[in-house]
Amino acid sequence: MPHISGGKKTFTNYRFSQPGRSPYEHADMLYPGADFPFTYPVITDRLSGKKDGFLARCLAAGNCPKIIKTDSELEFYQQRASLVVTDTQGRALTMPGNVRLFLLSNLQHYSLANAKSEMAKTCAYPTNPLNAGPSVRALLVAMDGWISKGALPPNSRYPSRSNATLVPPAIDKVGFPHIAGFAYPSRIAQPTLLKSDEMPPAKGPAYPVFVPKTDADGRDLAGVRLPTLEVPAATHTGWNVRKAGFGEGELCDNNGSMIPFAATRAERLKNNDPRRSMAERYPNDGDRAAAIAKAAQQLVRDRLLLEDDAKLFVPKLN
Repeated sequence: MPHISGGKKTFTNYRFSQPGRSPYEHADMLYPGADFPFTYPVITDRLSGKKDGFLARCLAAGNCPKIIKTDSELEFYQQRASLVVTDTQGRALTMPGNVRLFLLSNLQHYSLANAKSEMAKTCAYPTNPLNAGPSVRALLVAMDGWISKGALPPNSRYPSRSNATLVPPAIDKVGFPHIAGFAYPSRIAQPTLLKSDEMPPAKGPAYPVFVPKTDADGRDLAGVRLPTLEVPAATHTGWNVRKAGFGEGELCDNNGSMIPFAATRAERLKNNDPRRSMAERYPNDGDRAAAIAKAAQQLVRDRLLLEDDAKLFVPKLN
């Protein structure tokens, strides 16, 4: 069950290996693990001519494991996750039958279960407190059933070029709202062909990368949405950008963002905010609580949330 791994490998089976290495927009882009292959099926790299895939050996031997992979939205911006489901020309790929893929919509790389949105030292916007635990726990139960009983897990929920839920990383292509005072990233981490035969290794041509398409609130169209994201009170993103003095405008490490909705229509119009206000969305007391409870139960039916975890999202309705 690889979690938040994007389209990279771990730097392990090498002399002087350092398994903690992870490529980012401005870090560790030349280490092993940042290079082709980026996906499970065996494909040919258009830049190097190599033919490979994460499962090349086990596909040949007929002994591949069952895989349930989960990624946050951040992995599409920092960890080339789109290359998991596209070839090196940007065309949609089909996964082997032993692989399920899930985008945990609008989550940052990692948040504690009790996290609160707060300002990180180098980031421009408050962080994203949404936690992946409930979704991953449900998928762990699904994995257990798949292994022990042969019960198929839920179908993949991951963006794709084939249905236009994976798009070029530009605000108008993504559909992300134009929020006053909140900048969309001007660029994202883009892997390149690594020339490992040179010393030091050098970068060659770049691979195409894409990000999840969103709705007018900035929510990913594909993936698994937590109940509080399905019935939102803010725009949550997996990415954040750096503030002045720290590489302004560049991606801010593993951090996401949270930008609350205005309380009233008058407030949002005053702030030039295109997103509907809380009062416009939930005009009556209890509207949001009831909608969250409904969304939680739908996820339970879809086997993407455990009944015990559903209770974490449902406020007292009496």
